[in-house]
Amino acid sequence: MHLFLGLLWLAAIAPFTERGQTDFDTFLDVLNPYGTWSEVEPGKYAYHPAAPEDAVPFARGRWAYTDFGWTWIGGQPGSFATDHYGVWVLDDKGAWMWRPAALWHPAPVDFRQTKEMIGWRPSKQDVLHQLTEKDDERFARPEEWIWVKKEKFAAPLAPADVVTGAEAKKRGLLDDSSPAAHVFKAWRDIDRPGPDPAGVLAPGRIVEEATRKENQPSVVSETLYVVDPYWQKHPEPKELEIYLYRPEILQDNDGIQRRILKWYHPSNAAEQKAQLDKVIQQIKQ
Repeated sequence: MHLFLGLLWLAAIAPFTERGQTDFDTFLDVLNPYGTWSEVEPGKYAYHPAAPEDAVPFARGRWAYTDFGWTWIGGQPGSFATDHYGVWVLDDKGAWMWRPAALWHPAPVDFRQTKEMIGWRPSKQDVLHQLTEKDDERFARPEEWIWVKKEKFAAPLAPADVVTGAEAKKRGLLDDSSPAAHVFKAWRDIDRPGPDPAGVLAPGRIVEEATRKENQPSVVSETLYVVDPYWQKHPEPKELEIYLYRPEILQDNDGIQRRILKWYHPSNAAEQKAQLDKVIQQIKQ
């Protein structure tokens, strides 16, 4: 009887705890109305937002301190894709473009801070969430960094709240900055990227060391739940709960690029099929 009830309990929570899988076509279908794809190098495609107000990534939404650490909660229809998979980069004309990849990350950015500001830059990360770019790449272009006043960091953000592009470069914010990182304490100490929650979250979210019980986390985190598929209705929202669509993509990075090619260059796909048919015929002869 207890086993049966346990299975029922697991079945009840599965829709919001287990990540589903999807073909990259789902991402293409959602993003298609809001931007365009272009070939940025042979066989590699990137996505460009169409609306000027969406031109700067990680500027419309909020930073949440979850059980994954700092997590970006975007406020746009395609945020589940562009803000957590792959990386945003500035092209040669100074416009942001998104280059997709298969791994999900809670905050695919590098963090810095000054006395008054907190900044982040979209940055490549590996499967362990470690930054993979060298310093001369991360700090070569100050205009890639996005800055906001510390008191606004954990609040809902709009593009007007952030300093980026030429203005960020002009103000020399990156030159005046230092790494932003902190130690999260629970059953062990964990070095995490991003500003110290004690400096930006409400006091009630911080557990003081003097009163912290054994194995008790030092920060009251928001719990991250899974919505799958992306159109699934969220349950009634509760305090400190977040629901995100964050599936595992069936394709690897090369497979993602092939899906983009087939969607946006059907003539090339037809040509590839003709070449394949020719090879098959030669094999049969």
